[in-house]
Amino acid sequence: MAMRMRLVYALMIVAVLAGTVWLRVADPVFLQALRSLAFDTYQRLQPSSYNDNTAVRIVAIDDESLDRIGPWPWPGEVMAALLADVADRGAAIVAFDVPFPHGDDEAFAATVAASPSVLPVVLTNLPTDDPVPPAKASFVFSGDDPLPYMPSFANVATNGPALDAAAAGLGAITRPTSGDGVFRRLPLVSRIGSTILPALALEVMRVAQGADSYTLTASADGGAWSFGRPPGITGIAVGDVAVPTDPDGGMRLDLRPANPAAHVPAWQVLEGTDDGATIAGRIVIVGLTAAAHADFRSTPLEASITRVELQAEAIEHILSGRTVTRPGHALVIEIGVVVVVGLLFAWLLPRLRLVAGVAASIVAIAGIAVAGWFAYRDLGLVFDPTWPVLSVWVLAALAALLLHRRLEARRAEIRAAFGGALSPAAIDAVMVRPDRLVLGGETRELTVLFCQIRNFAAITEQLEPRDLVAFVNRIYAATSDAILAHHGTIARNMGDSLLAFWNAPLDDEEHAANACRAAAAVLRDMRGIDAGLGDGAIPGEESAWEAVGIGVATGNCVVGNLGGGERFDYTAIGDDVGLAARLESLSRFYGVGMVVGEATVDAMTEPRILELDLVRVRGRRRPLRLFTTVEAIDADAPTLDQLAPIHAAMIACFRNRDWDGAEAALHDCRAFGVRGLTTFYSLYRTRIATFREIAPSDDWDGADATTLQ
Repeated sequence: MAMRMRLVYALMIVAVLAGTVWLRVADPVFLQALRSLAFDTYQRLQPSSYNDNTAVRIVAIDDESLDRIGPWPWPGEVMAALLADVADRGAAIVAFDVPFPHGDDEAFAATVAASPSVLPVVLTNLPTDDPVPPAKASFVFSGDDPLPYMPSFANVATNGPALDAAAAGLGAITRPTSGDGVFRRLPLVSRIGSTILPALALEVMRVAQGADSYTLTASADGGAWSFGRPPGITGIAVGDVAVPTDPDGGMRLDLRPANPAAHVPAWQVLEGTDDGATIAGRIVIVGLTAAAHADFRSTPLEASITRVELQAEAIEHILSGRTVTRPGHALVIEIGVVVVVGLLFAWLLPRLRLVAGVAASIVAIAGIAVAGWFAYRDLGLVFDPTWPVLSVWVLAALAALLLHRRLEARRAEIRAAFGGALSPAAIDAVMVRPDRLVLGGETRELTVLFCQIRNFAAITEQLEPRDLVAFVNRIYAATSDAILAHHGTIARNMGDSLLAFWNAPLDDEEHAANACRAAAAVLRDMRGIDAGLGDGAIPGEESAWEAVGIGVATGNCVVGNLGGGERFDYTAIGDDVGLAARLESLSRFYGVGMVVGEATVDAMTEPRILELDLVRVRGRRRPLRLFTTVEAIDADAPTLDQLAPIHAAMIACFRNRDWDGAEAALHDCRAFGVRGLTTFYSLYRTRIATFREIAPSDDWDGADATTLQ
């Protein structure tokens, strides 16, 4: 059963890990959405802030500018005047975020040609009549051909041949590439057929540096690090600027909230009322911010932001030198994390308690999420925390479910094994930690109690079957209640006898004392056991409280589920189990209710005992000292306290061959009139008289000559 459960558990772990890896490789839409959500969360946790010293400024064609200058679109002479005024104020480069579909104004074209300007072209898959404009810069490939990896469009909307030819640069603008329409990434390069067009922000960087080419690095084979996926484009360089990219040539932006207060209104530039120093030496982007005409986008930080603001943020991001990229080997790292953490959990969870297992799962999930955050914040690396977290959560949940079922099966096994052997409270204690229970067998130090009904054959002959059953049940009920009340385990009930032990399956530091307390409780309950059974109910016995005899021994025993076929019992085997039964057989010989072995007394912290004898036990070299507890003697405590030192002196004199001293001490002991020791003292009176007549041998060590079988 246990082997089958372990096999099922191992197969489940392998299946879950394989399934999660396959799911990540397949990359369904919901996983992509979760990754976007994680990146959005990173952006919100630590957005960039606007820097007043940034090299980028926006000249905004806002609502007030339209009110002052006129409705949009403005004629060519107004745009020419605006461009000239911006250039006159010392702008390093002027870029337009607004396209000019019919840009045939010669004055505007001449102004564009006279200043370092970058115009936009709009990439689209809708039909247009515009030809692809000639490239303003060349593209150099490092490594493999990057064309297969970059976004592809069917057509382009240009500004007209005159304007496009006059501009120092042409940069592409596109709609958001994510399925939910949220702007997170900027495609730095796109293509129409085999013609590559740089993004507007990238083209601004080229023109600002006076560069005439781009270098695109790509690889068609990422090897093991890409887990079978080609990483595509890994970086784009222009002039002194190198930008790491995602495999499709896109750049993830470190976004900031919009800052309209930093915009320079176009009407102020045209009327000369602006602060010229704001524009001097900076990259200026001219764009629409008027509510009725601007192109608004949504970002993880804001529901609505103008496209020109995003173009400015993209240039600021490139100039800052901060990179936010997803490395080509990110997937293999994520898969490795899931596999390693999954296998660790598979090994660890069965060894933990439920609360600890839940805590470990929470720590692992939180650790993955926090590691992803620090990688983004400190290293600019974008790893997906959502799929590993989801995978670990599913793995932990399924493992917990299977372990719960295994725990329930274990608890059912415990109930079957201990239903009548332990008290309900003890069974509950075992179920708290069923993993500590070793039903297959283990060696433990046990204190064993063997209890037997005396003269059982004569009782069975005298009592009617119904009375016999009632008699045995009353004795068994009293005995089992006392044992369970003192934390014992009932191993066997054989009708006329009962075997119990302590310190298994639950640990019991006071197992010897608890066994003796249980035995004393049994003897107390036996004193009225014959009530209602009629005269002579227990033939051959002088009093009902002597109805049972008890032997108690302590030692190492093997304990576990023993049996065959469908019948198993949690019980103990070992030499001391048999010793307890042999000690019980001596209880009637000494006339006491209980005989306790020497090892049991040694295991008790404050034993209240009377020594009985020193006997030889077959199979043991050293004689065994036997005791009974004062609780097992029918006398009050003050009497026993006075009796104990005289009793010990009698035993000592006897073993020292001081017959006179032993006889005198014995006389004093008998004077106390303790009925439970009458037989015992008669035995020693006979022994003393015998040794007076026949002296023991010279090597006699005080042990009884009879060997305990």
